[in-house]
Amino acid sequence: MEQTILQELRQKGAFQALIDATAERYRPIVWKNFFGWKDVTDLKWESITGASGPGAAATVVSFDSAAPLRSRKSISKVSGEIPSIREKFRMTEKDLQEYLNISKLGATQERILKLIIDDIKNAAEAPHKRLDIFTLEALSTGQITLNTTNNPDGMVWETAIDYGMPSGNKKGVTAVWSDVANSKPITDITTICDLAAANGHKLEYMYMRRAMFNYLKNSAETKSYITGYAIGKAEQKVNLSLQLINEYLLAESMPQIRIVDVQIGIEKDGNVTNFNPFAEHRVAFTPAGLLGEMYNGPIVEREIPVKQVTYAEYDRVLLKKWHDIDPISEFTGCELNAFPAWNNVLSCYLLNTNNVNTYA
Repeated sequence: MEQTILQELRQKGAFQALIDATAERYRPIVWKNFFGWKDVTDLKWESITGASGPGAAATVVSFDSAAPLRSRKSISKVSGEIPSIREKFRMTEKDLQEYLNISKLGATQERILKLIIDDIKNAAEAPHKRLDIFTLEALSTGQITLNTTNNPDGMVWETAIDYGMPSGNKKGVTAVWSDVANSKPITDITTICDLAAANGHKLEYMYMRRAMFNYLKNSAETKSYITGYAIGKAEQKVNLSLQLINEYLLAESMPQIRIVDVQIGIEKDGNVTNFNPFAEHRVAFTPAGLLGEMYNGPIVEREIPVKQVTYAEYDRVLLKKWHDIDPISEFTGCELNAFPAWNNVLSCYLLNTNNVNTYA
């Protein structure tokens, strides 16, 4: 009797082979631009930060003199439990019947596979989308929340996880950026850069939504600076593009702009609403390199697999397929235990473009 693709997937190695063959079609992972994996053996995460900035120079002393004693840099720690990120998709009896029908009718393998692959692809991507939400919210606000809006069918935290960005690293603007006639985004960026330099930090990037970039490029101040910069070049046409503005910023030793255009779906009662987890009016400034580590905790089912379940892996995500009867159903599930630790938060800065003079 000829096997169906679903039956073949339950054979050893077949599920993993399908993941490996289709993984290049998956959505790009955003959070890896900011964190690197850290595998741990328990379900605890901790973000350890030391006093940042330049250390003091050593003292010049005469020979046979004792070295002067220096104070050690203070260390602070934010920690908590690594949460479990899970989801599952169900092929109902009706879905399975459709799958059997098109298989018998000799449909192309691509069409047959699509009924299965979409569930597998969604299960593989879903945990990383949650890590993207964690990362972009933290980057743009300094904290992570779980509430009925961004996690409607899961746990809700009474208080946010605050990574402890110093209040002095958070600033308001000279005039709100939406007021393009009076706003001074170049001045505001310069203020942040000067503050960071005084603290011994070199900023490499600034992240913002496209709407904030549009305010920046349409500002009268920006036009004045960029026009003056471009007139001195051989090609004197002034098109305030991201490329030209970044060219100017680089020439002035200021951080490069990275636009955050990430839409992630949140499902509630069967309806998916897309949102951008990067806070609307914020600009986040970071130094070069990663922000910290993505703690990856153990999964019990990986160590104690269930006989009736077929497993595969995608970038630390445990994927699984199983079926139930009465009514007959085919499930595709995913599980990942992970949470970001932002270790260089003291070297990062936030600008609220909708608040004058103060951050909040």
